[in-house]
Amino acid sequence: MSTYNGAKYLKDQIDSILQQDYSDFQLLIRDDGSTDGTPRVLSTYADQNTRISYITEQNAGVVISFFELIKKADDSNEWFAFSDQDDVWLSCKISKALELMSGYDSSVPLLYCSNKIVTDEQLNPVSQEIKEYVRQPSFGNALVQNICTGCTCLFNRELLKLLRKQMPQYVIMHDWWLYLTASCFGIVVYDCNSYILYRQHEHNVWGAKRTYLELFKYRIGQLFCSRGLIYEQAKSFDACFHIDKEKRLLLELLIQSQHSLWKRFKLLINPYIYRQKKSDSLIYRFVQLIGKL
Repeated sequence: MSTYNGAKYLKDQIDSILQQDYSDFQLLIRDDGSTDGTPRVLSTYADQNTRISYITEQNAGVVISFFELIKKADDSNEWFAFSDQDDVWLSCKISKALELMSGYDSSVPLLYCSNKIVTDEQLNPVSQEIKEYVRQPSFGNALVQNICTGCTCLFNRELLKLLRKQMPQYVIMHDWWLYLTASCFGIVVYDCNSYILYRQHEHNVWGAKRTYLELFKYRIGQLFCSRGLIYEQAKSFDACFHIDKEKRLLLELLIQSQHSLWKRFKLLINPYIYRQKKSDSLIYRFVQLIGKL
């Protein structure tokens, strides 16, 4: 868990983790330089429960904070999960994920992620986030879209090892990097069920898109504000890993399309590079074609 000035909701989140029906876990928390009551809350919980430990470091931002946790995680464990500071986990969140992943080969990198129950500040359900995915997770999808929300994910030791090999120079979000890495070298499983109350409030770093209108506004915002973020992330991934020929062709096609209208057109008609939903895909295709994404 990464925390930053989250004292208002932090107890709810930690309590929900401690109340899981799967209890064989450790909770490592990195505080990202909080100036409110967060350190006091963390100290109280750590004093009362030996499964909880925390470190306090200088503010580095949410992405770097989670990568620091990846570096410091105890790799004697088999599975790892990310937690936000302001959500509430249903009691079966961990056990349901482990149950679903038990049938997969643990010698390859594995990533589980799920849908979310979007709530208001008082945890009243607003909706289940719009994620009716119709296509399988894949590297081609991960190049242009992230379907892995970090607070829902569970990943194994093999994926942790890959993430530690070389830290990226640039990522859009830490969970997107997980999806890219797992889809390139292992297996990604998306669970349409929801085991987390995803609290939305005015201080969310990265909020849910509850409606198609919100999603449309978000994509239009990317149209005018984006500065090649997806390209930079792809270049960073290329610098970190050696990948097979088939996936490299997709990666190079994306990178080369940044400054070429013809390459962008080829990218858009490539069946292996896609977004999940038709409404989202139409916006993406328009933005990509004019070279702003």
